[in-house]
Amino acid sequence: RNNVHILDEDFVLTTAGSAAAIVEVRTGATEFIFSPDEQGVGACCVHPSRSFFAVGGKGAKPNVYIYSFPERKLERVLRGGTERLYSCMSFSSEGNKLATVGGAPDFLLTIWEWDKERIILRNKAFAQEVYNVSFAAQNDGLLTTSGLGHIRFWKMASTFTGLKLQGDIGKFGKVELSDVSAYAMMPDGKVLSGSESGSL
Repeated sequence: RNNVHILDEDFVLTTAGSAAAIVEVRTGATEFIFSPDEQGVGACCVHPSRSFFAVGGKGAKPNVYIYSFPERKLERVLRGGTERLYSCMSFSSEGNKLATVGGAPDFLLTIWEWDKERIILRNKAFAQEVYNVSFAAQNDGLLTTSGLGHIRFWKMASTFTGLKLQGDIGKFGKVELSDVSAYAMMPDGKVLSGSESGSL
């Protein structure tokens, strides 16, 4: 899910089993970047400057690998974000933060200061599979995650004990819970989400 990203006018980044794939759009020529983690690649995303991309692994204690583009040089390795695999990830609009979500068994949402290879905040995203994560374009202190039976709205909040990651489940009134495969964050902060029934 959500695994095709534009690198520039000529190349896209996607996942392909045990590798991230950089595909030249016009010719279809593909360059594979194999994951050092034992079971391949779970997720990828592209920095807003298009000068970096991130690849999240699968396997025991997988890492996130940050590469430069177009050089394809490994720049940073982020460790300790999940136990088995990364299911989704996204850079903030400013590009200084990276959000990752792990798959089963932990489903951890982790916010990184990726350039310093440092975890800023983390919290359990949900008790089931999470398909998407993204920062609000106008405020990188706000995030949205969605997946199996939920959509959740997150805020990085200052409390008397320090910065915390607080999440609220989206409710749809009397409408049954739904898997939320996709959503769009509007400039005014509202979020438009899809549902299993096709309703928005």
